[in-house]
Amino acid sequence: MDYVSLDSKKDQTKKTVIKIGGMHCAGCITAIQNYVSDIKGVEKCQVNFAAEKVTLEYDSSLIDLKSIEAAINDIGYLVIYEKFSAKLGEITDSNSLEKLKKILHDMEGIKDASVNQTDSQIVIEYNPSLLSSSDLRGIINRAGFQILSEDKLTSSEEKEIKKLRKLFLIGVIFSIPIIIFGYPEFLSFVPFAGTAFAAYLIFICAGVVQFAVGWRFYVGAYRITKIKSANMDTLIVTGTSAAFLFSAFNTFPIPLWENIYYDAAAIVVTFIILGKYLEHKTKGKASSILRKMLELQPKIARIRKDDQEIDIPIELIKIGDIIIVRPGEKIPVDCIVVEGFSAVDESMITGESMPVEKKPGDNLIGGTVNHDGSLVLKATKIGSDTILSQIVKLVEDAMGTKPPMQKIVDKVAGYFALVVLVVAFGVFLAWTFITPDDAGIAVALIPAVAILVVACPCALGLATPTAIMVGMGKGASNGVLFKGGDALEMLGKINTIVFDKTGTLTQGNPKVTDVIPASISNKELELKEKNNLLRIAAIAEKNSEHPLAKSIVKKAIDEKLHIPSPTEFLAIPGKGVRTVFDGKTILVTSPNQMKHEGISLESLEDKISQLQEEGKTVVVVSYDNMLIGIIALLDIPKVSAKKTLEELRKKNINIVMLTGDNAKTANTIAKDLLISNVFSDVIPSEKLNVIKQLQNEGKIVAMVGDGINDAAALTQADIGIAIGSGTDIALESGNIILLRDDLFGVISAIEISKKTIHKIKQNLFYAFAYNTILIPVAGMGLLYPALAGLAMAGSSVSVTLSSLSLKLWNPRKF
Repeated sequence: MDYVSLDSKKDQTKKTVIKIGGMHCAGCITAIQNYVSDIKGVEKCQVNFAAEKVTLEYDSSLIDLKSIEAAINDIGYLVIYEKFSAKLGEITDSNSLEKLKKILHDMEGIKDASVNQTDSQIVIEYNPSLLSSSDLRGIINRAGFQILSEDKLTSSEEKEIKKLRKLFLIGVIFSIPIIIFGYPEFLSFVPFAGTAFAAYLIFICAGVVQFAVGWRFYVGAYRITKIKSANMDTLIVTGTSAAFLFSAFNTFPIPLWENIYYDAAAIVVTFIILGKYLEHKTKGKASSILRKMLELQPKIARIRKDDQEIDIPIELIKIGDIIIVRPGEKIPVDCIVVEGFSAVDESMITGESMPVEKKPGDNLIGGTVNHDGSLVLKATKIGSDTILSQIVKLVEDAMGTKPPMQKIVDKVAGYFALVVLVVAFGVFLAWTFITPDDAGIAVALIPAVAILVVACPCALGLATPTAIMVGMGKGASNGVLFKGGDALEMLGKINTIVFDKTGTLTQGNPKVTDVIPASISNKELELKEKNNLLRIAAIAEKNSEHPLAKSIVKKAIDEKLHIPSPTEFLAIPGKGVRTVFDGKTILVTSPNQMKHEGISLESLEDKISQLQEEGKTVVVVSYDNMLIGIIALLDIPKVSAKKTLEELRKKNINIVMLTGDNAKTANTIAKDLLISNVFSDVIPSEKLNVIKQLQNEGKIVAMVGDGINDAAALTQADIGIAIGSGTDIALESGNIILLRDDLFGVISAIEISKKTIHKIKQNLFYAFAYNTILIPVAGMGLLYPALAGLAMAGSSVSVTLSSLSLKLWNPRKF
């Protein structure tokens, strides 16, 4: 038996996203997912109807992406690649050209790339779900080629909207004669009304609408039948074809006007095309927030090169380039301030309403706006590595995931069309039997067609993803990033929230307040002994990343003390550090850990207790196994902490504080913030067990931490919220990321979650209520097919517009 290591298996599993055209309703979701999932080597297939994207995970050792795309094309759906076309500067070096071709062909997301050396024209076919035209410009520029001009190409989405608009206009033009001549009993004054000529004319007009305007529905019905399923296309084709063929049978050779219902076919098709047109227009608006975020970056940047300032496309910026930004201009890429002072508006990225003061050494986010002063910056991140690009990528990926409720809806939608076909056939038979023989089929046809037309799986398919797209976009514009639909749904259900203390509830910037040597021989030596204690502690903490360690080192630097590096360094997680300097062991630890090391604290026990009761964190320092003193630090609560906790209590959410600090210090902070449930003396590795304990008590738990030191606890919690990172978003732990270091972002996240889930439930109620009410009404013969078509078109549009109404709402801010 052959064994494959887990690492090897992981290396072979690839994840990608492709854009798909030709999906007409929610029934397509289940059909595509089931068909593609059955292909050998495909491990996961998830279809997003609203975004028209498919997320795939597959074993590259068993199947390649081209084979999966071919399988999707084989069943009638279209894998969409956009085209990028541009004219390059004069190409003189064929080697550079070949290098560019190789770079493009080797890049994931590029299907084909060709360059005509004669006219310097480049054409690239690319996957719009993985790459943008901006990415392609950057690749070309970095390869040393200049783009002189770009051809304005229409996207597949724009082409589809134009096509639907054209089909709708054709449908209207050919439906007008059907309305004018199709009701001779009401419009007898119209010339040729009730004549054979009129019947033949509307037969031709109805045929154009049925088989030209409505051809896409036949294509859709055929491909869904190929994979032994049914969808909206099946219902439309069955209903309108029955009405058209029955009317055609009664048109020749002598028209029987009482049995002619061309309007039940042609007007239905026209209305449904109108619905699809409006649906595409509104779906585009649902994801417009992300497009607006991508447009935040300026196209041109001013850099300093050879003592000159020159304007270049931002794709040409390299890491380390010196950039000049004047008041009112946008920051082109992620940078660090080299010279100058200013206030920068970061609201479009972090949701922070007030401009943030910036000085040399501060980081800036690309796409934000410089307000007051001129700044000299150094580029630190470019292209897809910028925070803005990471945000958009993360949100796009999240939009492709489904909350649990959507998976249930997809299953219902998968069987919906088949159930409706059975119901419509049953109604047809019932009306045939209860109606006199001479009019049975004619009378039975209308309610059966109305049922087939009015039934709308589209509204079911759009109810969740459109709300998710708008909700996640709203979150991104307010500095709240949800990593998936499941996180968005689950956050609204939590009843317990656990906060890490340092850096989450508190400012995370503790200040040294007391430096107390173990023994002071006389007043004259007090300062010298304090400085010696601080210096020894700083030597030990020099290589530590802990906030307390950084504060001690900073205090020593401020006192202008020399801090050499230790020869050995060992971190004791959650307890302190052990180092060796000049052959002597230095310990800087918590009081409990120092006792565990066998060093007596008797001489300073009372002082330690007093400092802890003041809410201060105390660290103990020993040198060569001798106690030499203690250092106290104070980390005060964030300004937004009290207000945030007050709002959580109003929402009946239990609050828990988790900290590695001793009980006295922890309780002092907890008392100030009115927190009654406190876990103290908890080292990082034990935080996970606290979360498990709360979950075992039946609580749905959210954990709020810094996203790095609390990684295990954030992962264990039902929802992990990483706060105020702002560095490498893609690598953060947690299901939700708060971009700004403001605790009230937790309230914003909960409100966005609850509002979005409420909107999803509202949409699903509309969709189910629509079908539950109108299908019986149609079955009773009270809904004419043309009106049924209008109602069906309106249902999917109304659900999308309902989701778009979320754009008008904004979460509260501190």
